[in-house]
Amino acid sequence: MNNKLSSMEQTISEQGADISQLHRIINQKDKEIHLLKKRLSKYEEPDKDSHNSSIPPSQESISAKAVRRTQSLRKKSERKTGGQLGHPGSILETSASPDFIEEHKSHYCECCGISLEEAECVCTGVSQVVDIALPRPQVKEHRSFDVTCSCGHVNKCSLPKECSTRISYGKSIQSLVAFLSHVQCISFERICEILKEIFSLSISQGTVRNMLTKIGNKSKSVCEEIRRRISESAVVGADETGQYVNSVLHWAWIFQTDKLTYVYQDKSRGMKAINKHFPDGLPASILVTDRHGSYFNMDVKNHQVCIAHLLRNIQYLSELDLNQNWSTRVSTLLREAIHIRKTTSFEAIPIASIKEKLDRLLNESVTHLHEDFQKFKNGLFKCKDYLFTFLQNLNVPYDNNASERGIRKIKVKQKVSGCFRTEQGADTFMNIHSVAETAKKNGNSKYKAILAVLEQ
Repeated sequence: MNNKLSSMEQTISEQGADISQLHRIINQKDKEIHLLKKRLSKYEEPDKDSHNSSIPPSQESISAKAVRRTQSLRKKSERKTGGQLGHPGSILETSASPDFIEEHKSHYCECCGISLEEAECVCTGVSQVVDIALPRPQVKEHRSFDVTCSCGHVNKCSLPKECSTRISYGKSIQSLVAFLSHVQCISFERICEILKEIFSLSISQGTVRNMLTKIGNKSKSVCEEIRRRISESAVVGADETGQYVNSVLHWAWIFQTDKLTYVYQDKSRGMKAINKHFPDGLPASILVTDRHGSYFNMDVKNHQVCIAHLLRNIQYLSELDLNQNWSTRVSTLLREAIHIRKTTSFEAIPIASIKEKLDRLLNESVTHLHEDFQKFKNGLFKCKDYLFTFLQNLNVPYDNNASERGIRKIKVKQKVSGCFRTEQGADTFMNIHSVAETAKKNGNSKYKAILAVLEQ
């Protein structure tokens, strides 16, 4: 009996060891299966692009760009495409005082051939052709003279400040170069080609760079005034985007209002970059942004989270799981809030009811859905107090599109030039861009604004 018990104990011990080994193998297989599922998920889940995430259009695949041309977050309305009833049209107006008049009439009769020089004529048709005469550079020579008085004193006359060298380019040419480069985003090489072909000016790329540097330096005082006024504004939008300076990733920042635009660049994407320009924060401002954490570390009066960003993220969740309706209900609530803001008097907006609906949605469990649902819900919970600020202040927009439009020019410039070669070049672009965009928002000419900077 003792031998049998000893044999059974040994068998049980061996079986326990085998079971433990099998458990280890199963755990290892579970980890491998989880890893494989994660690797396969990117082929099964919908691709992220600009219509369902914050990925910019410039980073989309060709197939995604094709989809983006036909898809939009906007819901289809009952209106027909094109101009709506009552939309003011525009036509090319004729000039009341043309520069040249060319008359066309017959000099001989088509029937009998006699001269019609003395015959009476009546104007029966007028047509105007608008064209541009090819410009040519004007050279102004400044001469200074010494005048000797009868008392013997020689009176010397100095040349204007712009005549600091033997020969130089005037303010109009310098402003045009800045307009072509930093407003129209034309490369240095093509600017030189335009100046030569159209204006008969042979200017080197080095001269173009020197002109831009000069204007950029003169713009600093204007940009500082813009920054100061933004810091005192009631509503401010902000955004940031990546850019390359000499092949190193930097960040372009924008802080803007409906009348002002201030853009700068920095190596940092955190509070360090913000504190350099707004060390005291924006204590008088409601800040409209996406959910980048640095903005919520600033000293501000209040926040408004961009609803357009959230709707794009919700669109991805809806495509990720077609069998759930939680994301659809969140999207509907946000869209209803925007619709109410547009169609309801400010005093009648049911802000308490809207916040209550949001709380109910956030209290629902989404653990049975994809992990991205829980991540989005957690992020939404953190910023829920900043979702409906636009319903409490009519001056606050519900999206951050104005900031995105203001900073998009930097991406266009990079598409043309590849990257900024130096930090000075990047700073120059930011300064001139700030001046030009601020001028546009106030109904002024961008070119004339650059010219005014040179004349100060």
